Amino acid sequence: MSTLINSPSSIDKMSIVLRYATKIGFSPDSSIVLRVLKLVRDKGVAVSHAIAEMLLCKYLMGMGYSCEVEYTINNTKCDVYAKRGPVDECIEIFYYAVPLNSIDDWTNYIMLTHLRKVIQMLKSNVYFISLAYPAGLIPLIPPALLSATSKDCLAKIMMNYGLREFEDIEEIRSIPIISHIYIFDLSKAKVRSIAYDEAKMLVLLYNSIIDF
Repeated sequence: MSTLINSPSSIDKMSIVLRYATKIGFSPDSSIVLRVLKLVRDKGVAVSHAIAEMLLCKYLMGMGYSCEVEYTINNTKCDVYAKRGPVDECIEIFYYAVPLNSIDDWTNYIMLTHLRKVIQMLKSNVYFISLAYPAGLIPLIPPALLSATSKDCLAKIMMNYGLREFEDIEEIRSIPIISHIYIFDLSKAKVRSIAYDEAKMLVLLYNSIIDF
């Protein structure tokens, strides 16, 4: 027996967004919710992506940040942009959508997507760059990227993947390029922040077990 899931005729996307917003404590007329509704309705943003943006905003706002969704800074779009005092953060959410013409190069495509997005985010000159994933999805990040602290380190990683899009990046501060990895669980409405070194350990462990 099959069940239709996410069928336009069986599910009202706006109602799902509003229901989830209420679940996590947002007022239906809050600027975050109104922005997400507009993105889903007018821009075709996936509901799963949109409610993840709301959940991350709620988590960060609870830590004293002001937040925006799908916010552009210095020509770089952040899924979630958070700011607290002089410190700002650009967060990219990954669900691993791979186009059909890259299905046979799945892992490499995801790695390249990470690298290209990190380069874009570096050009925004935000203080922190962070990545977010749904619970159960292993971050497919080049492990070296999780401890890179200089432009030279980044250049070596990029060249290993055949990319040369880093020339116009200013020198990087001597801190890890990726600040945090966020893992979110939409069903439990929870977010966990793990540091870059914890994320690197997770990725290395996964790679050592799944050694194709």
